[in-house]
Amino acid sequence: MRPVQIAIAVALFSVGCAYRPVQSIDRNAAINLNYVEHDVLYRTVGGKKLHLNVYLPDEFIGEHPWWVNDGKGKKPTLLYIHGGGWVEGSKDERAFNFLPYVYRDWIVISINYRLAKDAKAPAAVDDCLAALEWVNANAKKYDIDTERIVISGGSAGGHLALLTGMLRKGDELCGGKLKVADNKKVAAIVNWFGVTDFSINPHPVEWFGENIDTEEYVRTLSPINYVRIGGAPVITIHGTEDAAVPYGQAFNLHQKLQAAGIKEKLHTVKGKKHGDFSPEELTQIYQEIWGFLESAGIKTKVD
Repeated sequence: MRPVQIAIAVALFSVGCAYRPVQSIDRNAAINLNYVEHDVLYRTVGGKKLHLNVYLPDEFIGEHPWWVNDGKGKKPTLLYIHGGGWVEGSKDERAFNFLPYVYRDWIVISINYRLAKDAKAPAAVDDCLAALEWVNANAKKYDIDTERIVISGGSAGGHLALLTGMLRKGDELCGGKLKVADNKKVAAIVNWFGVTDFSINPHPVEWFGENIDTEEYVRTLSPINYVRIGGAPVITIHGTEDAAVPYGQAFNLHQKLQAAGIKEKLHTVKGKKHGDFSPEELTQIYQEIWGFLESAGIKTKVD
């Protein structure tokens, strides 16, 4: 096995039960069979090569060709966007955050995007839209069910997940620096304490850059301004004592989504800060996520 495969296998074995009750030793052992395609190039822009990891529930057969398709057909797929304040982080540092999806035999695609040091806003948004396009373009190759693509992220990743799932063709960001083409729809958005409104949350100066129309950036980079009838279902997870992204961000989005008639849920974790959830709280959170996705018509288990 490759080093990354070993690391993921060990991680899954050791922490998988933190998210759901252990049913049998065999089930936990079987998860070692998941395969990772590491550092797949999905975009080159401005001389910067952008990569993603594809976590596949293929079957290890113990002889050449070693890994084969598990034969279970099209699968629900998670597009995961890491956090880090738009200035740090990578696709390889947040693997623990999507282990519950891997456990359920989802395909998981974790991406890198241009950080502030490489390109200012809205470059990261543009990259996430390109990654979603890549997922759809490669659906046949990886057995991706394009009707069950869910997008998720935490903090800055939650903000980017919201924008990626909510933007529509014709939207323009940052004074026309990004013009959205034919953006692909997602089945749902799982937002972990992401910024929803920069008008009431301090905007990231390092990512926004200097000599800009701040009002324009604040308006066009705030997901709450893209709540429209017919939008994708959204579930938000947020702690009431979050100082980095105050809880009011989540509550305001919750209210606006409700008013627009969009299927949504706000899961509040009382007394918790910016993602400092206990194993017990995470167990409850994931039960809420699975229930919400199922209620949105997304079958979450692979037969």
